Amino acid sequence: MTWDEYYMGFYEWAESTQISRMSTLTDFGPSDEIVEIVQNFYDEKIATRLIRKALDYGVKFTTDEIIELRSWVSDEIYPVLVQANSNPYTYEKLDELYGLIDDKIIEKLAKKNKVRSPMDEEIEEVEKVKSPGFWGTLFALLGSAPLDSPSSKLHNGRCNGDCANCPPHYGYRYGRWYYGHDHTRGCEFGGNKCGGGL
Repeated sequence: MTWDEYYMGFYEWAESTQISRMSTLTDFGPSDEIVEIVQNFYDEKIATRLIRKALDYGVKFTTDEIIELRSWVSDEIYPVLVQANSNPYTYEKLDELYGLIDDKIIEKLAKKNKVRSPMDEEIEEVEKVKSPGFWGTLFALLGSAPLDSPSSKLHNGRCNGDCANCPPHYGYRYGRWYYGHDHTRGCEFGGNKCGGGL
């Protein structure tokens, strides 16, 4: 059976006929028609079977179609499908695939398509976090320096019951962080005993 015959009759047949006639296909049509048919099968095994057969016949899929098919086919066939692309991968498309397939395949595709790998960016982000730089180091040092106010010298960082002299501090209330001046629920100094009412 030709692809045109299969495609034209597909919506008139029962599901059992759609599946059984799949094995009689002798050629395949455009990739967008194949994707359309695959999305009518809610069984991953059957959808994977049709994609596998299409790949065996040399069908190439667009990068958008490949990304779209991720939730329809098995993990086993997906890496093969990813490498059967009809148009080059851009950095953006590889970024969409990042996390869906093995990192080695992403690297291979980035090299083949002469684009930057999304993993390069992740490595740079980790390095940025590791090295705060001059300003980050300066602010960290300033932040750890003791304040000159009398209350900061007296305060030990825990609730001491002296709510009137408690320095301004952060707390957590109603699902968000706030900046407050008295002991309320979530006080970072362990308040809630005086003004917080625990």
